[in-house]
Amino acid sequence: SSGTRNQTSTSKSSTKSSSPRSTPLRLPLVSSSSIRTPRKMSEGRSSLTEQRVINYLNSNPKFLENYVISNAVDNTTFHRWAGKRNLREKRHSSKTLPAQSWTGKDLESRRRVIHDHSHDASRMVYEIGVCMTQVISASSDSFEAIIENEDGSFSLHRTSDGTLKQKKVKRNGRPVPQHTQKLINCEGGTIGQIEFHSTREITSKERQILNIIGTWASSCVHFAQLSSQLQEHGDQSEMFLRQRKLHSFLLDVAKSIFQDIVSMDNVIIKVLNFAQSLVNAERTSLFLVDSKTKELYARIFDVGQGNDEHTKINSDGNKEIRFPMTEGIAGYVARTGEVVNTENAYEDERFNKAIDEKTGFHTTTILSMPIFIRTSVIGVVQMINKKEGIFNKADEDAFEMFAVYCGLALHHAKLYDKIRRSEQKYRVALEVLAYHSVCHRDEVAKLKELDNLDKIVELETYDFNGMKLSELEKPLYAVYMFRTLFNDKFRFDPDDLMRFTLTVRKNYRRVAYHNWAHGWSVAHAMFVLLNSTDIFTPFEALALFISCICHDLDHRGKNNQYMKNMATPLASIYTTSVMEHHHFNQTVTILQQDGHNILKSMSSDEYKKALATIKKCILATDLALFFKNRAVLSGLIAENKFDVNDIDHRERLQAILMTGCDLIASAKPWQIQTETVKVIFEEFYEQGDAERKNGSDPNPMMDRTKHMELPQMQVGFMRGICVPCYDVIAAIIPQVGKLRDQCEYNAKMWEKLAEEQKQRNEDAKANGTEELIVP
Repeated sequence: SSGTRNQTSTSKSSTKSSSPRSTPLRLPLVSSSSIRTPRKMSEGRSSLTEQRVINYLNSNPKFLENYVISNAVDNTTFHRWAGKRNLREKRHSSKTLPAQSWTGKDLESRRRVIHDHSHDASRMVYEIGVCMTQVISASSDSFEAIIENEDGSFSLHRTSDGTLKQKKVKRNGRPVPQHTQKLINCEGGTIGQIEFHSTREITSKERQILNIIGTWASSCVHFAQLSSQLQEHGDQSEMFLRQRKLHSFLLDVAKSIFQDIVSMDNVIIKVLNFAQSLVNAERTSLFLVDSKTKELYARIFDVGQGNDEHTKINSDGNKEIRFPMTEGIAGYVARTGEVVNTENAYEDERFNKAIDEKTGFHTTTILSMPIFIRTSVIGVVQMINKKEGIFNKADEDAFEMFAVYCGLALHHAKLYDKIRRSEQKYRVALEVLAYHSVCHRDEVAKLKELDNLDKIVELETYDFNGMKLSELEKPLYAVYMFRTLFNDKFRFDPDDLMRFTLTVRKNYRRVAYHNWAHGWSVAHAMFVLLNSTDIFTPFEALALFISCICHDLDHRGKNNQYMKNMATPLASIYTTSVMEHHHFNQTVTILQQDGHNILKSMSSDEYKKALATIKKCILATDLALFFKNRAVLSGLIAENKFDVNDIDHRERLQAILMTGCDLIASAKPWQIQTETVKVIFEEFYEQGDAERKNGSDPNPMMDRTKHMELPQMQVGFMRGICVPCYDVIAAIIPQVGKLRDQCEYNAKMWEKLAEEQKQRNEDAKANGTEELIVP
């Protein structure tokens, strides 16, 4: 170590006195652990000339070897030196090669030459050409080989004294060769070729030998190129480890495609977990492309900290993160199919900073990669914050191979989900067919016999009690309401209208409350409302009335949460508004039956618009959607901004009217209200019994053992939903003020009963008994 420092300082002091021919060589300090410097090198030397260094290196080759491999010379410099030496060797390769027969010793010698130049594919092609030339060149002047590689075209021929000589030749203008041997890589590309020109015939055996050597040579060049790539990426063992890890996962993905697919979420979690570890990122997200809405979405959107934990939007996974493809880096990748690798996210104008501001996470580096199936982008994987350094070309290359398998896995998972959903739809269809059928011919005939009603005045008030009607009278009155509202606007086929009404009745199940009587009652409320206002167009009015009479088709007496908790086939088909989606699909099914399409007089566009309105209206009966509709309308009314001609305002009004008609029992006279509540709670209790039978604790409203709390529960329902609903409707349509007033009266009556029940309960506790106050 001290000797090395002495010689370095000596070289510095002698620089000024050196002549141009003897410029001193300055050697950088090298670890003493890797180089053993002879003592005499540092003793008694006042100057260190180039010639002395050369003499020393010639007599101490081990020192030079240790110096070069000790990382004192970086890889780039070393390969540049090697390249210069190869070029000089090629330029001086015109010196003769000894003529000799092809022996095992020669083969071993040539193999060593090729091995020594394994980092240089062009030199290897040249050496292979020499091998082939020596194998088949028998005479002195009958044979010439022309080798073509990346450096150009070279001619090899045997001279009169039996030696091989090389010269550079032009690529074009040569005669047709007797044989051309191409060297093909693993991807099928040509890496070089050798032409053979001879005055004699090249035998079939020689051609066979050339093919064998060519095949062997192609493998050599492939591994030479692989070795060169590994050297460029640094540590070979690390590269091989990454490749092995990648191949192992690709095998795992391939297995999951055919064996382990349970859901799309499982595949996404696999993709995220491996992508995060593959490139050593802090976090990884996968966004799928919704080609219909031009959006990116994710239910599972983040994997981080190198573990298997993942984040869902909620416990059910029913909601999603969604944003337009025009936003953020992920959106750019989805639109263009290009890779984005940025070292500083905040300097990239495409980066959406809002997410960092919302989560408190700070993004620095981003690698965003597209996932293709065929030529379409189906998803974007975004790796965030490489733990060490920045994302590099090696990360991009590794993920590019992985992305092919990701695309296949996601595509097959989607297909699996579709098949599973189709299977569940098939099961639901079989169940419905087993329970329902269209109306019978004699039912239509009997209804036609009674179809001679005059004006029914009592139907034109909200107070009408539909429960007093018989099973035959309800469809008769329903047909009457259809005709009263729309006969002068639509050309209904009389038989079609009757068949439609009777089949709707048949498709309501015999449950305690959500049955045909309830559907008829809701339709009657809409009938009265449409009779008292002309806000809506005839098409909108017809859609609203059909929506009301069909809004609970095939209801099973159980709510949406029950369907999800019990993992019913319907819940696996529809993730939101489960029963409401089913009610709409049943409506469409009935309209599509022969002799049932009461909308057939409409044009194609009118029919599509009518179905779209019916769908929105039936889905609006999901109380989960009521609160947002009410909040929006209340805000517009408070600011005096409600505009019935605004499409969004108009659709929200239609939605809240559907809720108001669905809740019409709460605005009926007190006697009808109390009778209806008894029926409603009986259905609730049946659901609670079923939940308890399946090992779940029911909601208090569904719990039969909490029947003493019924009045207080009804107060909460009236004050929280019913009264606010009619308040909003009455503010827009004053004619509905009567419903608001009656609902308010009923709410006060329930409050009175709840107070009495509370007092009765306190007395019962004192006496050891309990009694329910029934209105």
